[in-house]
Amino acid sequence: MSGVGVLDKAVVILAACVDGASLAELVERTKLPRATAHRLAQALEIHRMLVRDTQGRWRPGPRLGELANAAP
Repeated sequence: MSGVGVLDKAVVILAACVDGASLAELVERTKLPRATAHRLAQALEIHRMLVRDTQGRWRPGPRLGELANAAP
């Protein structure tokens, strides 16, 4: 990928959450260690790139839409 490990992992996490994902599903889909997947998902949640639904699954967050709307 880009060679910037943490960024590549964050993008993989975002892609894995398109249809919603629990932590176990994130680990399975991304092949990342559980602690890494959890830490990055939480950080993406703080930045509003991910949100948790009523079942506690991570889903794409509002910041992604805001950035998309700003694209030319």
